[in-house]
Amino acid sequence: MVFSARVQANLVRPSPAGGLPARVYLPIVAIFAIVFLAAIGYLLRVAFGSTGSALGPSASTAQTSRKIAQPQNIEVGGGPPPAVAIQLSELRAQIAAHPRDDVALVELGDLYLTVGKFTQAIPLYQRALRVNPNNPAAKSGLEQARTESADQPK
Repeated sequence: MVFSARVQANLVRPSPAGGLPARVYLPIVAIFAIVFLAAIGYLLRVAFGSTGSALGPSASTAQTSRKIAQPQNIEVGGGPPPAVAIQLSELRAQIAAHPRDDVALVELGDLYLTVGKFTQAIPLYQRALRVNPNNPAAKSGLEQARTESADQPK
């Protein structure tokens, strides 16, 4: 069967509803791909550029040497850090001024409990419970201090 010239022309020529020709849409797609990849590259550089990443340190951090700031509350002579020492003295002064302040007694007991001085924390919790028998923080602190002191080797 022989096709007429008109039928052959319709087979080769794209229909008007076929979309943009390749010479138009390929450069558009290429530009969007380049912009997308550049944005991802920038975000990765910003995210991993200053501190390194799971993939290893970045080149910029390997070349620069940064000083690590030392904590300002280190006391060479020993003892608690200055902030804790201030809190201890304030709580002791509060208890001296108001011996029936169950909140201050519990807070001081909590400080002793935190550093493992259970035998010093127990009397503070007991005093707080004598002042206020319904203080839940004193009850739980006393229970924890007793448990921990019993678990300690003698």
